[in-house]
Amino acid sequence: METFYFVVLSIATVILILILTYIGIRMVYFKQKVAYPPVSASCPDAWSIAASDPSACMIPAFKSSNTGTPNTLYDKDGKLLVNTTTTPGFSSRSNTINFSDSMWGRGGLSSQCAQKLWATQNGITWDGISNYNKC
Repeated sequence: METFYFVVLSIATVILILILTYIGIRMVYFKQKVAYPPVSASCPDAWSIAASDPSACMIPAFKSSNTGTPNTLYDKDGKLLVNTTTTPGFSSRSNTINFSDSMWGRGGLSSQCAQKLWATQNGITWDGISNYNKC
């Protein structure tokens, strides 16, 4: 009987190794093909959607949560440093940024990659953009 158990255990071990190898290869293959995260928030974390324009995000007040590193969105006196040159879709009238603006896709970058670059440069946390993996 010992030979029977040894053969069964050996065959089961080989089958288990083959199955785990197959699963591992499939996981690596799909990991390379899928953008993560698949969905991103429409506005950076702690920012709100503008009431006047649902496609725009309100820039939080000076010293509010998630306003970036010093001297990126605001200077030390609370003056807004954002402009249309550095931030596509910016509106000084309503103090908003339209992240759906077509200018986010300029320069050979996808809009998500341009937004990730902007968020990283300004120290902004943005779920779905800050951790986007296809740039």
